[in-house]
Amino acid sequence: PPLGRSTRACAGGHRLVDSRAMASASASLRRLGQGLSVLSFASASTYLASQRGGSSSAYSQESASGTFKRPLASVVYEQEYCVPSSCAASLCAWVQARCSSALKHPGFLGAKLAKAEDPSASRPLVLFVLGGPGAGKGTQCERIVQEYGYEHLSAGDLLRAARRSGSSEGQLIDEYIKEGKIVPVEITVSLLKKAMEESGKRRFLIDGFPRNGNNLAGWQQQMSSVAHVGGVLMFECPEEVMEARLLERGKSSGRADDNAESIKKRFHTYRAETMPVVQFFAQLGLVHTVDGTQPVDVVFETVQAALKQVHANDAQRRGLTRVVVQLYAQDRPSLHRWLETQAKADMADLRNFMPEAASSASCRTLETEGSMKPYGLESARSFD
Repeated sequence: PPLGRSTRACAGGHRLVDSRAMASASASLRRLGQGLSVLSFASASTYLASQRGGSSSAYSQESASGTFKRPLASVVYEQEYCVPSSCAASLCAWVQARCSSALKHPGFLGAKLAKAEDPSASRPLVLFVLGGPGAGKGTQCERIVQEYGYEHLSAGDLLRAARRSGSSEGQLIDEYIKEGKIVPVEITVSLLKKAMEESGKRRFLIDGFPRNGNNLAGWQQQMSSVAHVGGVLMFECPEEVMEARLLERGKSSGRADDNAESIKKRFHTYRAETMPVVQFFAQLGLVHTVDGTQPVDVVFETVQAALKQVHANDAQRRGLTRVVVQLYAQDRPSLHRWLETQAKADMADLRNFMPEAASSASCRTLETEGSMKPYGLESARSFD
């Protein structure tokens, strides 16, 4: 959420400082050891407030001179569940009762329980279509549109249309494409967003995007609250096959980049910049690999199998509620004593009470004094 204009209320009754105070506050945040990424915005806001003279909390405290002291809670134990929305109220009541019991154990300082519908539930589905130039992405996208009613948006086609417009933006795009370089992400994302809004549809194939880390960052910054990425179709094809296809297409396509010199540059750009993006999505389990050398119908059968899985996951996310609880412990031994006793009994009870919640549970222990990830997108949960 924006941290800029005037002051904003935050957890515990603190006031969050305005944008003029953020520069000095950011330096203070860095001193914590790579940020507060795994803590909530509420905790971050409390800390910022303490730097500006706010009252202390269960998480942080301030000396009389205003100097920040080590946090009271050195360990945060977080449990997260994703359950059908119809079960969320019952799960929250169960979790709240277990938190009350946990806080009776020595060394526990407090807890926070929050729930929200999956923030992506109301967003349209986006399926990225990646692969080398000439791998067959466009052909398969046409089939998907016919069979499943997707809106096909080719980042390249949108850029070429803008290029032909004769505008100053089009001239800039022309220079980048002739050199085989990737157009600045601000231009590409704005064209994609406009096309999505004008289509009025809820399912989109985005062909040839994101092509590099900058594209991915631009999408996350501008579109993460607008659309949900449900998967990536990755078309694999040897370069010699793709080159032959592109040269044949160049005889009739009229595209300035369907020539041998530009094709070589595009292959190099793809290997160097696009493959790391594919690897990023693969770590998230979102990549569906397709052999682009097979006959068109055989390739489409593989695509259909991937879409079946994507659609099943998409249907599930639209009916889920996320429940998260954070327990603040004074030290790790206190947490371990609880984990070895009550926590095990609680999980056994949850398996009987609500099996779907137990199977979705994920837990992690967060050190508030150790090295953490930079404060980033992972902590931007809607319920914070």
